[in-house]
Amino acid sequence: MRTYILALTKYGIIAVIIAYTILSFYLLTQKDPKKIRFLTLIENGLILLFQLISYFTLYVALGEGRYMLFAFLVMGAFFAIFLLYRTLYYHANMPLFNNMCLLLSVGLVIQSRLSFSNAVHQMMIASAGLLIAFVVPLFRRKFYLLKTPRYMYGIVGILSLAVVMLLGATTLGANITYTIAGVTFQPSEFVKIIYILFLASTLKDVRNFKEFLIVAVFAAAHVLVLIGSRDLGSGLIFFVVFLFMAFLATGEWIVLAGGMGLGLVGAVGCYFLFSHIRERVQAFLDPWSLIDSIGYQITQSLFAIGAGGLCGVGLGQGTPSDVPFVESDFVFAAVCEELGQIVGVCIILVGISCFLVMLGLASSFADRFYRLMAYGAAICYVFQMFLTLGGQTKFIPLTGVTLPFISYGGSSILSTLIIFTLVEVMCILRGEKIEEVQKRRMRLKQRDAAYRSRYSGNDYRKVRGTGYTSSSERRRSQDSSGYRRSAYAETERRSYYRGESSYEDRYERSNAVRRTAGENLYVQNGRYTSSGAGRRSSVRASGTSDNEEFYDD
Repeated sequence: MRTYILALTKYGIIAVIIAYTILSFYLLTQKDPKKIRFLTLIENGLILLFQLISYFTLYVALGEGRYMLFAFLVMGAFFAIFLLYRTLYYHANMPLFNNMCLLLSVGLVIQSRLSFSNAVHQMMIASAGLLIAFVVPLFRRKFYLLKTPRYMYGIVGILSLAVVMLLGATTLGANITYTIAGVTFQPSEFVKIIYILFLASTLKDVRNFKEFLIVAVFAAAHVLVLIGSRDLGSGLIFFVVFLFMAFLATGEWIVLAGGMGLGLVGAVGCYFLFSHIRERVQAFLDPWSLIDSIGYQITQSLFAIGAGGLCGVGLGQGTPSDVPFVESDFVFAAVCEELGQIVGVCIILVGISCFLVMLGLASSFADRFYRLMAYGAAICYVFQMFLTLGGQTKFIPLTGVTLPFISYGGSSILSTLIIFTLVEVMCILRGEKIEEVQKRRMRLKQRDAAYRSRYSGNDYRKVRGTGYTSSSERRRSQDSSGYRRSAYAETERRSYYRGESSYEDRYERSNAVRRTAGENLYVQNGRYTSSGAGRRSSVRASGTSDNEEFYDD
């Protein structure tokens, strides 16, 4: 009976993951908000179902009741965050949020299989991260303040990395961790957030080569300090993020080509400078001849991926502990062995879906700071994912970076959650502003309809100034008393149409119109524009202007 249950749950997990993956890509084609909310509700149910089936499988396979208790704890936490997020943040991008939660769920399940104590610790970190993801959007109206520090971001980031290089603990030959009050963390993971904010806030205002060179020097300082700490994986991520953000900010292909050339020179230099880089390249080229030494990790990873086959051996029935560092750098091998290669491919596709969602959101922001920050978040996430998966599958040499949301590591989970949260905040702001402008336009249409009902037929045409029904009416309008009545009616019409029932209303409108100067955001036909035509059309349509922070604070 136990065998049949394990076989049934194994295929049940695969079916749920496949259904979720298909749904995540289908959502990329949808535009109707109501339909999206309904489909994302189905995604919520699939995530909870995956958790239930997975932990039930572990309970049956390993015979320990703690897995079911942990399952109810995890499911309760995710159910609460789903409910609160959907209720309070109507304009949040739920497909992106759900993808993040699914990857977190896969990570918790795999960590529970590898080490229950690690899973408990991972759950505590994930809960703290989800709490941050819930609380930060409450301060979204002050989000524009992130633009202010600019070069201060770069200074803080460089100093933080320098402290770790000089005083940090050595892990696998690299100074990447630091301990404060008994808590060990990896500062480079959090500096990634500051680094993206630095690049977005500075590159948005670059006007000449001198300004670009200053930003490039700060970015190079980050990379050089990481190289000095022998944290080459993080250094490569920082370099690639700068390269593509600089290209997107300038639109110059020479920036991309020149950066790639410098990156190639730097890679060759690191190969001759660091012995462990030469060992990783040798293990990548021919791991089978070095299986008893430097090729052991990659060969065991390939064995585990191959042993799992398409459908996996089942949760709790494999030997993932044979792979060194399986809980962190090689967690994908454990996923493929026990859950199957199909689930592994689906995880990759869900990660790609996250990348595409963030790219779509970035392209919808007219403000350069928000656009570049979203692009930076997308590039940082997908490239780190590429480095991890490529190293474990022998596609590229090993780099020693974690798989976001799935690998064990509190710093990695928290930093990635914060990056995703920043993107969510921008999405919420955008949705609220679109809704605000649409409501404003609807109110104006209603006022216009009410005004038309007050002046019917010829009277309406007179006060609108569209013409006269006869020459006698034209002559009568030239009478002084008639002129005064017509002028008064026209003034009344304009005030009524604009909703200006008092002097205060008209004063408020005049102030709003004066705030049109600068690089502002406007909504026109459901999209943002910063062009002069967009500004003029927005003022005519809505009677007000909107600053680049999405709000008239």
